[in-house]
Amino acid sequence: MAIICGPMVRHTTREKINIWQVLDHEFNEINLAVYPSLQSLGNIASEVSSSIVQLGSSCFAVMLSATIAPSDSNEIIYYDVIVDGEGLVETGLNELVCLQGEKLPSVMIPKQHRYLYQASCRKPHDKQGVDHLAEMANLIEEALGKDTRPSQLYLTGDQIYADDVSPILLQSFQDVREALGLPHEMMYTDKNDSFNPDKMHLDGRWRKAKRKLGFTSGEKRSHLFSFSEYFCMYLFSFGASLPQQRFAKYKALQPRLTSLRRKDDREYHYSSMQYENEKVVLERFAQTATSQVRKALANISVYMMFDDHDVTDDWNLTEENKHNLSSSWLGKQVYVNALSAYAVCQHWGNQPDAFSPTIQQNIAALAKNPTQENHKPLEVLFSKYWGYLLEQTPPTLVLDTRTQRVYDGDNLELMSEQQLDAIGEKLALLPKTSVLILVSPTPMYGFNAIEAAQLSPLLTKFKAFSDREPWIASEKALKNLQNALLRTPDIKHIIIFSGDVHYGFLRRQHLAAQGVTFWQFCSSAACNSPVGGNVGLSLASAMAKHFYHDDTKYLMPNGKRPHFLTSDKNIGALELDIVNMALVPVKATLHCCSASGEIYEKCYDLTDYHEYPS
Repeated sequence: MAIICGPMVRHTTREKINIWQVLDHEFNEINLAVYPSLQSLGNIASEVSSSIVQLGSSCFAVMLSATIAPSDSNEIIYYDVIVDGEGLVETGLNELVCLQGEKLPSVMIPKQHRYLYQASCRKPHDKQGVDHLAEMANLIEEALGKDTRPSQLYLTGDQIYADDVSPILLQSFQDVREALGLPHEMMYTDKNDSFNPDKMHLDGRWRKAKRKLGFTSGEKRSHLFSFSEYFCMYLFSFGASLPQQRFAKYKALQPRLTSLRRKDDREYHYSSMQYENEKVVLERFAQTATSQVRKALANISVYMMFDDHDVTDDWNLTEENKHNLSSSWLGKQVYVNALSAYAVCQHWGNQPDAFSPTIQQNIAALAKNPTQENHKPLEVLFSKYWGYLLEQTPPTLVLDTRTQRVYDGDNLELMSEQQLDAIGEKLALLPKTSVLILVSPTPMYGFNAIEAAQLSPLLTKFKAFSDREPWIASEKALKNLQNALLRTPDIKHIIIFSGDVHYGFLRRQHLAAQGVTFWQFCSSAACNSPVGGNVGLSLASAMAKHFYHDDTKYLMPNGKRPHFLTSDKNIGALELDIVNMALVPVKATLHCCSASGEIYEKCYDLTDYHEYPS
């Protein structure tokens, strides 16, 4: 089959393009061609290079990079990936990844990025069975041939749910692993004590993934363990055509499900009804991922940052949790597997030139031979800062809010003062800019009523239950972040892309003394339904406001659904424009999908905004 995942457009500028993909067999030559249009097939790519990480006997992750030289007026380029002389058209892959009416995938490379999208939180077996990231392909197609075509997509966290996995999906990865030649991995609970996860019940992994080892999720019955499982989850989420993937029938799964004996009957924790519901939504997710999500990711520059579920729920939430996960035998092994898969599937494309050859080699060694010895060198990833800065117009700062935390009693600083000072120094060296895009997986300015409930003294001992980790958990850290951002020369508008919380909203915070406005834009979730939906969100809000009173205002959308908060599936869009010779935010949109499947928009005019309470 050759390319089974991708091609996916990663870090791309007007000078360079990077394309990521995964192939399922060896090849002699792989190349990248870039064209200014479909009518003019003069290749504008030069200095093409390929970086290859072999992960299994039939599994190759490849980053293709090329220098490009578009004309000054050319803002859209087309590309082709050629494997052993056959391009996307010859292999038929263009039918999967090309936009309607086009023969090759394309990407917008403007001088100024004025149309940006964001999304977060995708759980394949979400109960509603709607992956709203699939709408991204439609939105790009609607803008074909227009200046409004989006140029960048930011995935702001929880691209996978490693702790909350359907047993159906977990079982299917075993055949995929065999087809790709990814080796079996024994899991260690001590230096000389190991277990075989393939011999365990599919929904019985919670017995090994214990709280004292750093696994605090309430949904960890089928937690991912091995590198190959994390890697396969990324492939599935990115819409790969996975070899040999089959969703087993319930009867075939039963021998590998935990059960309760009642008289002479056998009842399973994972019921037949739950199986039927999850199988339907998993098939729907797979169909839209392979057809729509894969297409979207092939036609827009994509940037990513993890949140907790990319590793495990509540990752580094508390000092105790951090210690347990990074020091216990099983915790360390799973942690290394999670970050290694993240490095290959997400981070590599954010900064391709900064992906250390040593780390690549160590990950390849781990994937092909997952021994304790090959895990050890990759423990350096635990303390790595994964954030990055895109020096473009407007510049984008992407924060890692997980690995640089400071624990001070009950106060949690999402990033250390030293790290934020270093970021401020980098921002101070940027050219003058009126706009800065900030990606913070956790909202910098959240929904106060719910955050107050999370930080209530009554819940101090239940941090994991209440997700006690908003930025405001430490006013010092929030102030340090704010001060770092304000060092950006001539800054007037800071737009914050966030996910995490499973509801969408916009909020404005104006600092009169500095003449700077912060626009908090939260888009969550693309495919994960919160408990209770909008009713539950309203109830939680009302209860929190009963105990916590403030006058914080939130932006009100135009249209038929004017409520300032939504828990419907959503992805976010931002539009910038030039006003009085300066780039400014003019419009934000939450593209939503209700529980009944209705597609609608919440539109916010950022030049003539309305706030609630008025």
